[in-house]
Amino acid sequence: MAATIKKHIYHGKASAKTRFVLILVILLPLAVQAHTACAGDVPVAALSGMVECRVGEIRAEGLILTWNSSEIIMLARDGSVRRLPRSQASDFRRTSDTLIPLPTHAIRSQLQREFGSEYRVESTTHYLVVQPASTTVQRGPIFESLFREAWRFAVQRKLPVTKPVFPLVAVVYRDRKAFERAPEFRRFRSPQSQVLGLYDALSNRCLTFDQQSFSNAIGSTVSLESTENVLRHEAFHQFAANTGLQGRFTETPSWLAEGLAMMFESPPADGGPSGPSTATESLRRVAIHTLSELPSGWLENIVASDGLFDLQPRTAYLASWATVSYLSDRHLGQFIAYLRCVQKRPPFQSYPRAARIKDFETNFGRGWEKLERNIREYLSR
Repeated sequence: MAATIKKHIYHGKASAKTRFVLILVILLPLAVQAHTACAGDVPVAALSGMVECRVGEIRAEGLILTWNSSEIIMLARDGSVRRLPRSQASDFRRTSDTLIPLPTHAIRSQLQREFGSEYRVESTTHYLVVQPASTTVQRGPIFESLFREAWRFAVQRKLPVTKPVFPLVAVVYRDRKAFERAPEFRRFRSPQSQVLGLYDALSNRCLTFDQQSFSNAIGSTVSLESTENVLRHEAFHQFAANTGLQGRFTETPSWLAEGLAMMFESPPADGGPSGPSTATESLRRVAIHTLSELPSGWLENIVASDGLFDLQPRTAYLASWATVSYLSDRHLGQFIAYLRCVQKRPPFQSYPRAARIKDFETNFGRGWEKLERNIREYLSR
């Protein structure tokens, strides 16, 4: 069964934090069988390099990630993932032994054509930022600041990261209506009034909109500070997916993905994840209170399932932030080993409850209650 790859972040005043849902439900066979190279078939030789094929009146080029009888999943040269109807695909030919990304200037030109004269595309060291042509706000520095901070955090702790293969694309729509018309927004169901931004693994884009005068459904104006927090949170998910810190095509438990992203919401001027800040101290106090009211077993609950993010998102985010903060600080060796374990999960497959628990216990042991107590004590230090 083929469906969608999604990574979405929901920012809403109701929960005061973000809500992130990771769905990886492309359950396609990874074992390759020999096929005849004819129209509609994928020649087995093509799966090992960059491939070009015809789909209707257009040509597609990229790396075939996987396929089944009805669909081909291709990583395109611009970093996006394309879902091609296999029955319409023909004329396959290998164009390179490895994927050759499009040059940054070519992707920038593609984006300018896609968004038109109402938007401009700005280049930074790692990003292509699409934003309204009339805006005077410089958002590139926000993304680059996040990248430097996240990279430094990973390297100092010897976390497994590599430089991105593609330029990271961020899109700031002119208003909420334009944002809601984006295909990435329409790919999922959610409490739409709470959605202020998202990272989409299919397009590999980080999306938000100009929120300077935006008022959400409950009448609260979103501040510039919270807008920057949205951008940084989104950008961290994009950073993690493109540097290998987390697999773009593997299912990462939400407690791990969200706990890490929350550590990077505060800008460097406010302390960031490497030092105390006003926002972090406030978050710590709220987390202490929240965890004190949770019954025993909450840690195993968020590790084994993402369900709490649907039922009690505020609690789930606070518990995830507290857990990641503690483990990455006090059990760094085990934390790195666990990250690598999650990274090695097979792509396009679900991460069942039993496997999640086993992987966690392999790296951190079975003392769930002791870990819960240690996390609470860590927050109260």
